[in-house]
Amino acid sequence: MRILTIIFLFLFISCGKKEDENIEKLDIDKEFKSTNVTNKFLKIEYSLKVNYLDSLAKKIIPNKKYQYWQYVTYHQGSNIETYVVLNQGGDSSLRKKINEKPRPSYNSGIFYGGHPNFRCNYIVTIDNGQPYSLKTEEEFRDFLGTIDNLEEAILLAKTYGYILDTNIKGCAYRNLANGFELHLMKYHEFPIRKESIEIIISREGFVKTKSLGIYCEGSNCRE
Repeated sequence: MRILTIIFLFLFISCGKKEDENIEKLDIDKEFKSTNVTNKFLKIEYSLKVNYLDSLAKKIIPNKKYQYWQYVTYHQGSNIETYVVLNQGGDSSLRKKINEKPRPSYNSGIFYGGHPNFRCNYIVTIDNGQPYSLKTEEEFRDFLGTIDNLEEAILLAKTYGYILDTNIKGCAYRNLANGFELHLMKYHEFPIRKESIEIIISREGFVKTKSLGIYCEGSNCRE
């Protein structure tokens, strides 16, 4: 009888531990999901009154480690050129190795445009002591690699021509288990229209899009 009592107590304690472990696991899973996944769409809180692309760049995390890297905005206007380093990483003492600043032409650089003034962004990396300039959006996608945050997701979408708008149909997002779902704007010039685009971006950088329809037409829709 004593032996049976001991066995019963052992089984009871073991079951209790397993139940506690299961409860703890469920709590962890619940916390993970609540932190990383949102059912409702949230407004992307970046102002279009300033160049939001420059603000987004401050959250970039490159896909690999470089000896040094810098993300720069370049502006040319009224015979004046300006270079501003928006983000950088690695050994900043290697920055002096970048002796000549690239002078992007009117058809190179990341997110380039403007007339008569011209602006663009570009990236310079240093590996094995040698500087290399990334000037195309394809190179920029490889530089981003894994999509680490919302800002990188918006920047990746921009390389495909999808941008922020003031209308909620063009500036919303929600977190997914393995990435982000964005509602951004695709701008059409002829005729002038704004189209809402659903963009699903995985952590690996894969992009899937679907049109949600035109929500603005005519001259009132100018960027």
